[in-house]
Amino acid sequence: MSFVDLAIVVLGLAVAGSAKGLAGMGLPLVATPVLAGIFGPRAAVVIIAVPILVANTLLLVTGWRRVPRLLGTIAPILLAGAIGTVAGVSLLAQLDQRIFAVVISAMVAVFLLRGERLLGSDPDARRMKVAGPLVGLVGGLLQGSTSIASPIVGGYFHTRRLLSADFVVVLAALFQLNSVVQIGGFLAYGLLTPELLALGVLGLVPTLIGLIAGIELRGRISAGRFRQAIVVLLILSVANLLWRTVSS
Repeated sequence: MSFVDLAIVVLGLAVAGSAKGLAGMGLPLVATPVLAGIFGPRAAVVIIAVPILVANTLLLVTGWRRVPRLLGTIAPILLAGAIGTVAGVSLLAQLDQRIFAVVISAMVAVFLLRGERLLGSDPDARRMKVAGPLVGLVGGLLQGSTSIASPIVGGYFHTRRLLSADFVVVLAALFQLNSVVQIGGFLAYGLLTPELLALGVLGLVPTLIGLIAGIELRGRISAGRFRQAIVVLLILSVANLLWRTVSS
């Protein structure tokens, strides 16, 4: 790896960590394409799994007081996400990626434009309860195969208008469980080699520096600015998903 490549990786991971600390999402969105350009797509997905796992752990630790209250409301989504991740690791590579990307992008557009009207504001409404596990399942499929689940999961919870701290904890809990399942799948299929594991551990340094900066920034912005940042990340997520699918 050249000095330029190393600088790109360090900067990319730092920016990705900042997005994660600020919004609870965006780490694989930013980091995976950067790593893929140097190590290849499959290796990038495996490498970034380690920083994702550690970053979500830290976000859950910093928001631990909110965890018991929130976990009860998203338990079905967590279960569906874990199932989806298993399927994503083992099966998604065999599916038509382009059609799947278009469907996901359309769902995110619906959440952003009409989500509140379609789902309503009552978290106990039947349509909200039905949509949640479906989102978890599709998000798991995405995370298992690409590590990027924010397009669908972030869009759904953005529609629910959670407080910024609750939003971050909910996403961290869902992504954390999916990460554990994902890494287990990588081990079962022999994808997490010692070399890729070492690269993932080394990548923790810039990622965690960026994560801390993002957490500090989150405490300084208003709820409106936070929601604007989420919308920007969701749009970037969709654009990245479509670009990777078309160019693959």
